[in-house]
Amino acid sequence: MKNKMMERVNRILASREYRDHLERNALREESRPFCRHHFEHLLTVARLTYLLLLEEGCPFINRETAYAAGLLHDIGRWQEYDYGTDHALASAEMAKTILKKVGFSNSETELITRAIAQHRLKNHEQPHLSSLSRALAKADQYSRLCFNCQARSECLTLDRQPHKEELIY
Repeated sequence: MKNKMMERVNRILASREYRDHLERNALREESRPFCRHHFEHLLTVARLTYLLLLEEGCPFINRETAYAAGLLHDIGRWQEYDYGTDHALASAEMAKTILKKVGFSNSETELITRAIAQHRLKNHEQPHLSSLSRALAKADQYSRLCFNCQARSECLTLDRQPHKEELIY
């Protein structure tokens, strides 16, 4: 029996375009010693985004929307490597096409792509951000287990990471 609750998310995962972006990320990060932007990272961010929304008591953003944002938030990372483009903005633009193809409405697409574009903002507590934007930004930070990283001694952002010493989330 098919799970109707995650039907559009499963269409994202089956999308050739989505898989192409993940492959491009993987090729550019083959020798990267630091955090990578592979499927496991995207799925972890998706799950944490939904969990944070639930904890916040945000009933108007459903699981499928949270997962779509998490799964798509770094698909443009390869463009940052190749062209110096902000990967959050590139990912938001690429996500727009995929979201439309898999059946998300205009308003859902706008909410998701805005969250993706804003996921790198330094202060995720800014009042103008949507609940989804704040949750996605926090989830992206919480997804990194820096205290257990082999490259932590070389990391330039370790001091800003919530999990630099221990597991928090």
